[in-house]
Amino acid sequence: MMTSLPDKLMSASFHSNEHHDYSIQLNRWFLKPIGAWPESRATTIAERLLSRIIQITCYALIAFTVVPCMLYFYLEQQELDIKMNSVGPVSHWIMNGINYSSLLWRGKDIRRCIEHMESDWCAMSRIEDRVVMLKYARFGRSVAGFCAVFMHCGVFSYSVVNGLSPMITMIDNQTVMMRRLPCPFYSKLLDTSRDPINEIVLAMQFLSGFIANSITVGACSLAAVLATHACGQFAVLYSWLSELVDEEKEKRFIECKLANIVEQHLRILK
Repeated sequence: MMTSLPDKLMSASFHSNEHHDYSIQLNRWFLKPIGAWPESRATTIAERLLSRIIQITCYALIAFTVVPCMLYFYLEQQELDIKMNSVGPVSHWIMNGINYSSLLWRGKDIRRCIEHMESDWCAMSRIEDRVVMLKYARFGRSVAGFCAVFMHCGVFSYSVVNGLSPMITMIDNQTVMMRRLPCPFYSKLLDTSRDPINEIVLAMQFLSGFIANSITVGACSLAAVLATHACGQFAVLYSWLSELVDEEKEKRFIECKLANIVEQHLRILK
């Protein structure tokens, strides 16, 4: 039984949406839990409200680590070597807080890029062009997955090693053993030398570190997927140019194909 033209168009549209969703699936998984997935016209009021709550929570968790650590630097700790050892971890949180603000601020631009990708998939009507695009989409997903594993494993292992390393201090002529925190905490806010405050602050810093890592993973994976998508578009354009050179057809068909190639090239450069 022959497939009618409307059925073919519906099938092409379905595969376009399926392939587009496949290419950005990991980005959505990384950005949605931290409230950084850009909103669309289809986003409901409940989803917008949930995103705002998540964003406030993420900022609060980052501030819970950064603010007490900065107070510890300026008001409590006087030894320079201890301060220098803590600069790396706290700068990681600070930079990710800035990156998070940038992701939220550029939400509309990110949404436009995603919509542009969707329209590119819809424009790919030939199977061979879709195969090329899927090849680059898989590579983009692989890079995004590698970023997630590398970042989370690296920083989480650092936090675990610190948490499992006991720290011995003298308080009121008594030897106190407590778990080392990834970032120092100002003792006038909470006395982290006592249980269960030490465990609670350690757990909160673990959660804060996960949020900070997710921000970096989300930004890097988004850049990787967008870059590989552009590479896929250029690969398709190159195949069109090769076909144009190899084919020997009437001039009017060549001019039509050349016009499509120029239009596609301008679209990619945007």
